[in-house]
Amino acid sequence: MPSDEIIYSFKFSDESQEELAEIIDYYNHHPNPDNGKRFLVKVETVVELLQLWPEAGAELEGIPGVRGFSIPKYPYRLYYTVLDTELAIIGISIYGTRRDPANLAQTLRDRVSHLT
Repeated sequence: MPSDEIIYSFKFSDESQEELAEIIDYYNHHPNPDNGKRFLVKVETVVELLQLWPEAGAELEGIPGVRGFSIPKYPYRLYYTVLDTELAIIGISIYGTRRDPANLAQTLRDRVSHLT
């Protein structure tokens, strides 16, 4: 039976790939090497959900076109933009919720401006 679901492609930007690698490396060393794998599984679960429901993440006030979605059980959010014309989602940052929100806003503005 054919599916009518539209599945968006998902790609991490170079910067968000670096952030993801740093976070996994951190969790691999604090306090247990399995934590990096667990974090990655949570990120993959979020990505799969967003591929089916790209509007699931909350839109960010003051940063048009950027949405955020929390990584379950971890103090991070995945920030992304949806390119409807290409049926694509670009992950632009994985940012710790305990970090300075002013830096986050500028980072997201800079990264999304490079996509357009």
